[in-house]
Amino acid sequence: MSRRPDRCDLAPPTNIVLASRSVLGSIDLDPYSTKEINALVQSAKIFDRNDGEDALHKIISQDWVIPGEGRVFVGPPTGLAPSRKLFNKTLREYRKGSVQQAILWVGHNETMIKCPWLWDFPCCMPFKRLRPSWWDDELETFRSISPSDWSAIFYLPPSSPPSQFQTMVARFHTAFSHIGRIVFNELSGEGDWELSYKSVEKKPYNYRD
Repeated sequence: MSRRPDRCDLAPPTNIVLASRSVLGSIDLDPYSTKEINALVQSAKIFDRNDGEDALHKIISQDWVIPGEGRVFVGPPTGLAPSRKLFNKTLREYRKGSVQQAILWVGHNETMIKCPWLWDFPCCMPFKRLRPSWWDDELETFRSISPSDWSAIFYLPPSSPPSQFQTMVARFHTAFSHIGRIVFNELSGEGDWELSYKSVEKKPYNYRD
C-alpha cells in the first residue's frame, strides 16, 4: 500500500499548473519546489524547499536571479507561515523588476487575510475546493488528495507596456475562467487598505514576514 503524503510533500493541483503554463507560456522559476514536484511544474529553475532546515530562510533572504523572461509560479503547500513569507518575497521581487509576472496558488485560505495586498491583483476564486497533488514514489505518479481549505489563484501581470498588461490579463481570464470566478482588481500600490490596516493593527503591514 502506498503511503499517505505529509503536508510538506504537497504540490499544486495539476489543473492549476496547466492553466498557469497556458498564461505564462513557460515557467522560469518556482522558488519553493522539489525535483519531484518540478516534474509537474516544469520550471527552468527551482529553489529546493528540502535543502536543509533553513531552506525557507535562504530562499527569502537571497536576491532572486531568474532566467528567461522572469516568469514565476509560486505554489507552496498549505501552511500560513511559509506561504505569507514566500508571497511577500515574490511581491518585493516583482516591485523591483526581477519578477516580470507571477501566478500564485494560495492553498491556505487564511493567507488571503494575512496578505491583504493580494486583492490588488486579478484573481480566480474557484467554484469548488481544489485538490492538491503529491508524488507517490511507490506508484511513480502524481495523485490528488482531498483538500482541507478553499484556495485561490492570483496573477501579478506585466506592468508595462499597457498593451501587454491588457493582453496578459485577458489570457489569465481565458485560462482560469473554467476553474472559477475571475475578479479583475486594479493594481493600487499604496492603497486605502494599507491605511485601514495600520489603523486596526496599530502598525504598518510588514512586507518582509
